[in-house]
Amino acid sequence: MALRSDELNYNLQHLNGMLTTHEAARQLDLSYWHFMHLVEAGRIPGVRVVDRWLFSPVDLDAYRRSKYGELEDLAKTALEHPAVDLTEKQETICRYLVDSRRPSEIARMLQQSRQAVHSQITLIREKVSRIQSRKSPPSSSQTRNSSKKGPPSRRSRK
Repeated sequence: MALRSDELNYNLQHLNGMLTTHEAARQLDLSYWHFMHLVEAGRIPGVRVVDRWLFSPVDLDAYRRSKYGELEDLAKTALEHPAVDLTEKQETICRYLVDSRRPSEIARMLQQSRQAVHSQITLIREKVSRIQSRKSPPSSSQTRNSSKKGPPSRRSRK
């Protein structure tokens, strides 16, 4: 198939800035094989050009955000509210999460097990949810349910 020069120019501009498979895997801090498994499963979008895959940095950021965005938001909230009362280790973990580090990468950097880092993240999540529950007013359904006096009495059949 022959492309006109304006089509070729457009297609080349679209491919400019695209990453190879190895570059994309490195950007997401994944092994090549794990990355390709995600691509073949359709979880990471890419463009197949002849016998090569190319990936948009925007798509890779969207994947990372979908995977770890909740943790980043949690870490930002924890760092912004002094009432959360983070330990030094929890604060360090939050700073790494805000810097888009994965929990497994944080574990390597802190020379801790992944389980230990995930336990700290769970504690951070609990502290943040306690602070948020204090700030949010009770919903109308909670108010309605609390005004009832116990469960309804049961009639015994004889």
